[in-house]
Order: sequence, then structure tokens, then C-alpha cells
Amino acid sequence: MHCQWRFHVEDCRRDHQKAHWEAFKVPPTLKVMPWQNAQPSALEALPTELLLSIMTRLGPTEQLFLALTSKKLLAISSLIKFAIPSARKHRAGGLNCTAMLVVLRTLPPRGPNGRASKAWAPCCDCYRYRPKKLKGYWKQVGKRYTADDQSDPVFRGYGAVVESWGHIRSSSYQCPECWCLESARSWGL
Repeated sequence: MHCQWRFHVEDCRRDHQKAHWEAFKVPPTLKVMPWQNAQPSALEALPTELLLSIMTRLGPTEQLFLALTSKKLLAISSLIKFAIPSARKHRAGGLNCTAMLVVLRTLPPRGPNGRASKAWAPCCDCYRYRPKKLKGYWKQVGKRYTADDQSDPVFRGYGAVVESWGHIRSSSYQCPECWCLESARSWGL
């Protein structure tokens, strides 16, 4: 985790908490308390009241990450109310919020070896992990916006955008689909 993480999230909370944050909700299927853990951690062995006291003293993102460490802590976290940054609301607001990208980068998709996968990258516009190397996937996405002959000058560079996004060490932070949406908006399509 990089050193500015806390400040990005605090800036996000200060600047647009009311409009772009929402209550953390645990799906009912995950609220079942799994009391039969084979080997509970020392933290999980604490009484529920003490765990609730710990959680209420944490910031919202720390509460979120603690809740996501186990099913028991997730179920216990549903007993308190806290707000977290909402990717859906950030997308709708058209914000370029570094806090959302920091939260995304904290929990990247994992490969078969358990390490962070380089086959996926977070998009700075839609705040989702998108595949980097699946050219067939991006070809299907492109068909929604471009003609097969790519005669439309607005989307003529789509192939280069997909190529740039697909490089492992690419500096591109906008996925090809968001590039299409932005191009369509800027050209009034």
C-alpha cells in the first residue's frame, strides 16, 4: 500500500462523501455466522462486543478491509453502519478520484499462483478491473461503437487504443470501452 493511500481516501470523503459514498451492505447469504471455523485467528477469537468496539474506532476503509478478512468479521460488520466509496456513484458523477483507484489497487485480481495478476488493470474512468490481453473481448466491445471497416474517423484509433491497453507495462489508464464512450461524447454521437 502506498504512503498517500489514507490521504486520498480522506480527500474523497471530505470532497464528495454525501453524493458518492453509500452504506456498506452485506448480502444476506453472507450474514450467516460461521462459528465452526477450524482454526480461528486470534482476532476472530475475541468476543463480538470487543470486535464491534474495534470496528467503530476505525475509519470507513479500514472497517471495510477488516470486514473482508473473514466471513465471521463480515457478519459482525453488518451490525454497525459505515459508509464506503461507491464505484457506481463515482462513475455516474464523472469524477477522476484517485481514492477509488487506490482502493481498487489494494485488492487486485489474483492469478493461479496467488499473486496479483498482470492480465487485469483498473480503469480510471469506470473504476473496474478490465482484461488487458483479451483482444477478442475488446473486439466485441468495439463492435458496439465502430463499424467493421472502421471508416468512422471518431473511432479510427480504436485498434491502437486496444493495443496500448494490452501491453503489460502500458501507461494507459483508460480502458478501450471508456475511450469509446468519451470519444462518442466529445463528438456528440
